[in-house]
Amino acid sequence: MGILVQENAGHLAAWLPTALAALGAAAIAVLLYVWRRRRGARTVSRSLAAVGWIARWVVLPWSVIGLIVAFGPMAPLFTSSARLEGRIGEVVPDARFWRVIDGGEQNLSDLRGKVVLVNLWATWCPPCRGELPTLNRLQEDHRKSGLVVLTLSDEQPARVAPFVTKLAPRALNGYVESFGWLEIRKFRPFSLIIDRDGVLRDFVFGAQDYSVFDRKVRAYLD
Repeated sequence: MGILVQENAGHLAAWLPTALAALGAAAIAVLLYVWRRRRGARTVSRSLAAVGWIARWVVLPWSVIGLIVAFGPMAPLFTSSARLEGRIGEVVPDARFWRVIDGGEQNLSDLRGKVVLVNLWATWCPPCRGELPTLNRLQEDHRKSGLVVLTLSDEQPARVAPFVTKLAPRALNGYVESFGWLEIRKFRPFSLIIDRDGVLRDFVFGAQDYSVFDRKVRAYLD
């Protein structure tokens, strides 16, 4: 169960605010129903009273707390996830980046015809650093099948280079001044799976096991 949640954390984040709002509305509806029955001097069964208690003291408070978090400090994560969820099946916007090692300029659209795994990371993010060897292995295993693992950071090359040359030398490692259409801020890593036509097919948030990446890219390499 934990692995399933980890793998789908990004998708869950995309829908969580809507789900919390729906739960909160349902709790309010239950409370109003119970209140009206009592106001009308009608008998309220123990089971209905129990449901009302749960709605008042469990569902409603946690829904409100969740929404405050979702639209407060965690807003960039939920916003980014929702934006990605809405773009699945669409061609991703082009993005310009510079290669870390030689400083050469390149565009994401230059990689059309390849399956691309774009990993958005940072050196200050321990899960990101821990994931780099996994991404390097993925690139080595599937390079001949047409996979390009592209790591992107918005940090300066001098900061990024020691990490990627040691931990992910086989990947295409780049840096960007801004992630542009995807505001991830401090929430990383995000990984995007893009097919040979430049269409976004999937995304994940947080560090993942090799088996997760392997399964997701194979679906578009075959």
